[in-house]
Amino acid sequence: MTTLHDRIEPQSARDQLEALRRRGMPRGGEIVRVEGIADPVVTNPSIPFTSGGETVLAVRADPNREQPASRIVFCRREADGAWRPIVDAPTLPLEDPFVAEVGGRIVLGGVRVIFEGGRVTSWVTDFHRGSDIRRLARFATGPSHMKDIRLVALADRRIGVFSRPQGQKVIDRCGCLAKIGFTVVDSLDALTAEAIEAAPFLEGTFLPDEWGGANQAYLLPNGLVGVIGHTAWGEHVDGVHVIHYYSMAFALDPRSRRFSQTKVIAARESFADGPTATPRTRDVTFTAGIVRLPNGRAELWTGLSDRRIGRIVIDDPLVEYEAIRV
Repeated sequence: MTTLHDRIEPQSARDQLEALRRRGMPRGGEIVRVEGIADPVVTNPSIPFTSGGETVLAVRADPNREQPASRIVFCRREADGAWRPIVDAPTLPLEDPFVAEVGGRIVLGGVRVIFEGGRVTSWVTDFHRGSDIRRLARFATGPSHMKDIRLVALADRRIGVFSRPQGQKVIDRCGCLAKIGFTVVDSLDALTAEAIEAAPFLEGTFLPDEWGGANQAYLLPNGLVGVIGHTAWGEHVDGVHVIHYYSMAFALDPRSRRFSQTKVIAARESFADGPTATPRTRDVTFTAGIVRLPNGRAELWTGLSDRRIGRIVIDDPLVEYEAIRV
């Protein structure tokens, strides 16, 4: 039975992957058809969400991987099964979109890359909110050099915030590549870079030489938060630093901050073969999240190798967390 802990001894991403293979690796994931976008690369989506009564998918579109000027494009699914741009919807100068619903409003986020002299010097996460995708306005920006900030509306109407500090500051402080932090703010207006930066860490989610983050969070009926995210590691192969990204899940009690061991739920091998941006990203699933279905199953949405979008139906990884008594 799944249990929650104040701190855990992390399991390696490789061991969790092997555990999933023993249980049964999900197979047969499809490549999602996205058409009508001029940019040659369309990847790293949000999960599908509702805006103005229709189902929408936000995707990352890149004109050039060597020097990307990414944008978020909003698409709808047409009768032939392909997703195509919504003509009158805005585009946003961001990448890697994600979505949450807070107080009946859409909160749409993405990463804004900062260039100086043609080089990337920093990046931040921008947050937009509105009643639908045509009425979005930016209201907050996260700390410098931080991706994978995610929000979830809690039972007491406050907002849970997952952070993901990484880089030299984390290495110096903790001797590891990245951490997941968690804090609670009273409202969207209290979502500031300072509040996100100060989020206390969840200790034990990753080994020191591995990393990961939250990608989508779900309030469960028992008050726990189910998290769909990614866990990753890297290795040098023939002079190339190859990175391995797997989809994972865990649960968190937002009141006690106790949390479960992470578990890998899918990997790039769950999906059909396809192109990769570089040899470095061949084994990457950049997880968006799940759409929970009424039969104990769930649709997992993810970017694939920084080149395509994938979708696969799996056993709902959050069901076991709903059985935890808190």
